[in-house]
Amino acid sequence: MGQKAKRRLGQCMACLAALLLMILPGCGRRQANIQVFQYTQNDDGTIDITGLTDKGKTDSQITIPSEIDGMKVAAISGEAFRDCSSLHSVVFEEGVESIEANAFLNCVNLETIEFPQSLRTVGTNAVKNTKWEQNVLAEHDAVVVNDILVEVYSDASKYTVQDGIRAVASGAFYSNTAVQEIELPDSVEQIGTYAFAGCTSLSSITLPDGLKRIEYGAFSGCTALEAEVPKQAEYIGQDAFLDVSVIIYNGSLPGAPWG
Repeated sequence: MGQKAKRRLGQCMACLAALLLMILPGCGRRQANIQVFQYTQNDDGTIDITGLTDKGKTDSQITIPSEIDGMKVAAISGEAFRDCSSLHSVVFEEGVESIEANAFLNCVNLETIEFPQSLRTVGTNAVKNTKWEQNVLAEHDAVVVNDILVEVYSDASKYTVQDGIRAVASGAFYSNTAVQEIELPDSVEQIGTYAFAGCTSLSSITLPDGLKRIEYGAFSGCTALEAEVPKQAEYIGQDAFLDVSVIIYNGSLPGAPWG
């Protein structure tokens, strides 16, 4: 074989080897694991998902993992997936404890959401303007996730929250000016930020003895309300009762910051 022929054969073999390396993951080179989520790390070593990478933004179905890069996923940050019109389905693995405000706001094509049982808090407008929300409200006047009352859409003057609800989420009744009386079940332990804020017609609410936390501004602007706060409450946030007409409380928590 002549030198020229040998040279051509060597070039062909080199090209073939390069091609094999590209198409066969086991031949010297592995395909890269393309990251789907952006995240920030917390002081306790957990992480919060803050958004999608360019790759993630092209996916119509995503799974929120329990861990990323060996770190526990604790929360979905506010605005994380806002306005993501390409998103159709979200499945959570167990472990995520919080979905913050506006996390899925205006994800207009998001129809399927499988929430984890580990979820403890849901922020204001977290699932607002999604197909999933529309489907729920087509049959009910409220959005409930696990044992969290997320949103209420009712013009009734009296509203009874269903048994088994553990938390009333942030902004759940925000600026509902129709409701005058609300009954909460004994199962409610937490009332979120601005949960009843701006309910100017609300004059009566039953706060159960097992209520542990009333967050910032929960009843602010409820100018007609007369409420008795259970003495067993462990935390009452600043301005929780700002501009409320009457508050009855016989516990030991300081009252000045309440409003």
